Amino acid sequence: MSRPRPDATGPRPDRGLTQAAPGAAKREALQPSLWDRLIDDLPSLETEIGAMRDAASADIGAEKVDALLNGSARQIDADPELTQDQKKRLHQLAFHNRRRAELQHLGIVVSSSVLREAVRRDIEALFNTERYESTPMMADWEAESFVDNVQDLTDFPEVRRSVVNYGVPSFSGRSSRDFDREALAKEIRAVLATFEPRLKDGATKVDVTLSDKSGGLKIEIDAVLVTNPTPERLRLRTTINLDNGKAQTEVRDI
Repeated sequence: MSRPRPDATGPRPDRGLTQAAPGAAKREALQPSLWDRLIDDLPSLETEIGAMRDAASADIGAEKVDALLNGSARQIDADPELTQDQKKRLHQLAFHNRRRAELQHLGIVVSSSVLREAVRRDIEALFNTERYESTPMMADWEAESFVDNVQDLTDFPEVRRSVVNYGVPSFSGRSSRDFDREALAKEIRAVLATFEPRLKDGATKVDVTLSDKSGGLKIEIDAVLVTNPTPERLRLRTTINLDNGKAQTEVRDI
């Protein structure tokens, strides 16, 4: 395993790590990773357009919003019933609509399959990164002689949930007999809840299968991917080689 690296092909651990306004957090959950957003604005644009249209419709009525957006900018400015703030927001909405049309014309679209692949890729990167607070999971006989020199972040919960602690416990060099299935599944659910906000909170199930060292660990993830307009079920399987800690994640059929 390796520590996080700030290169373009590595994990994107800067998602969902700081406190944000509820609306911003909801929009964030609908996004692909930061890297995908650098090359594709459409998912966030769709979400923003939907929110702005809903707000405008509640304010002046859906029919009027449609009529003004189908007209010209001068039509918005000339409407005597609109306040300056309403006109400003309608101009912004019209601008976003034009931007969306441009992106769609260029064929820049993040489909459901692309988003699922982005989540698969980032979860694989998560499992291939050893976190800072990496307490070894030991058998009972090992724990008796273990000297605790691990960086303990118990008193620093915000740091524990930050990029500093991005990753999973160490798996390299272990045996499947060293792990407790239920404890490991609980730990992985907590890691996913912290570092993968595109999965619906509280809906993720994790099942761990232990095998011999050559077979490694198999981690089955059954989750709900937050997509717009309808959430989708997502099943993943991560296989971890206990010799070197390398993890591979694949999407499973539903």
